[in-house]
Amino acid sequence: MGAAVLGFATASSFAAELDILKPRVPADQLAAAKAMKPPFPVTADMIAKGKEVFNGAGTCYTCHGVAGDGNGPGAAGMDPGPRNFTNHQFEQVRTAGEMFWVVANGSPLQPAMVGFVSAGQITDKQAWEAVIYERSLGCGGDMDCVTGSADWVSKQPVHEEAAGNLKPEFLNTAAK
Repeated sequence: MGAAVLGFATASSFAAELDILKPRVPADQLAAAKAMKPPFPVTADMIAKGKEVFNGAGTCYTCHGVAGDGNGPGAAGMDPGPRNFTNHQFEQVRTAGEMFWVVANGSPLQPAMVGFVSAGQITDKQAWEAVIYERSLGCGGDMDCVTGSADWVSKQPVHEEAAGNLKPEFLNTAAK
């Protein structure tokens, strides 16, 4: 019986992340969140500071994993699973402002994702730094992608109405 329980725990420990096309910002606040931009220039130094927040005060790594792939030790049993920031397609459909909103306020679709700014764990500046780092994981060296403006996102080939273009492994179709 112990082996069966262990097998079940292992098999169910990492649920798929929420469909990347489904916003985690409430509909009445989505336009404002999409329009938000980092309040400072996005540089390699800012990405490095964000990594410090991600792995330090923000404790983001606990759920999102040290690599930002959504496989941190705190992810076990979460459904939906934590966001995979290494997925470039996520950066194409979500702005930095949307990501900041979730870090600041929490996710209504994932109770484990609390508002780290509203809880006083990190500052607005640290939240932006963490978001910039998180975006860098899926953007490679494209600094316009890391900035994550709604303008940049809207010009990308992957759009919310084109969900069929996304690879199935990046979608949790059961969550729609």
